[in-house]
Amino acid sequence: MNSIRLHYFCDVARLRSFSKAAEENYISQTAISQQIAKLEDELQITLLDRSKLPIELTRIGQVVYHRSKIILEQYNVLRGEIVQMKQTDKVVTVAYPNGAVEPVEKFVLPKIKEIVGLELFLVKSDLNDIQDKLLNKTVDLAITFDSEITETGQLSTLDLTSGNYDVVVGENHPWYFIDEIKPEQLINEKVIYVQNRPNTNSYLKMKDHSQADNVPLNITATVSDIDTALLLVQLDKGITFMPDYKSLTNEYKNLHRVKLLNSQHKYRICLAWRKNDQNGNLQKVIDKFDR
Repeated sequence: MNSIRLHYFCDVARLRSFSKAAEENYISQTAISQQIAKLEDELQITLLDRSKLPIELTRIGQVVYHRSKIILEQYNVLRGEIVQMKQTDKVVTVAYPNGAVEPVEKFVLPKIKEIVGLELFLVKSDLNDIQDKLLNKTVDLAITFDSEITETGQLSTLDLTSGNYDVVVGENHPWYFIDEIKPEQLINEKVIYVQNRPNTNSYLKMKDHSQADNVPLNITATVSDIDTALLLVQLDKGITFMPDYKSLTNEYKNLHRVKLLNSQHKYRICLAWRKNDQNGNLQKVIDKFDR
């Protein structure tokens, strides 16, 4: 089985779009469509329901998608281990969550590039898996939201940046033509919340923030990624939250982001690592930020 085809399939399934997956992988839409068709021929199944927009996984496609993510993750770990075995003294393996590419590009990569001779191996992960990757020594370092680091006895953290959550509304919402709201205005609004799994640390933190604002949220739908949440907002199914570092792309021209004033709905992004990690290059990375 071709790992590249699995990678393309997972991207199409996650983004629910051939064009978005093609753009993300810097190839043509035709090429990515052909690769997934070959994967379906190889497995003798239909993975995607192409008659629906956005594209949906078939029932068996959902199973293959979840299994494929595990296979690709293990493959990436293997690649990282091979690199480490070949150049043990130069490699730092770093995990980062889906949806947090911007902080990695802005705050992490420029400083790491300053370290001469360092080999960086990046592993994109589900937010909820990152702490486990640190604890089981799959990665040396993580860039993640502070809410996901609970094992503070075994892990150290260093803040990179912090910010606020904005509200995103559709063109038919009364807030479409305003730029700021107060937390109390969220009462009775239908909220679409992004979470990979129920009762995650991020979800519990969000509930704490709501309680601090004294405005319980009316969560009417939960989805696995921000793109799906934005699609539902376009369909007037509710509003959603988006961290202020993330931009609305051109395909979402009919959406509007609204600042949430004086709210506890905030985030912090941090570096995290094992306290007993023996990778000498890891300390070089930490020293770059701990100044």
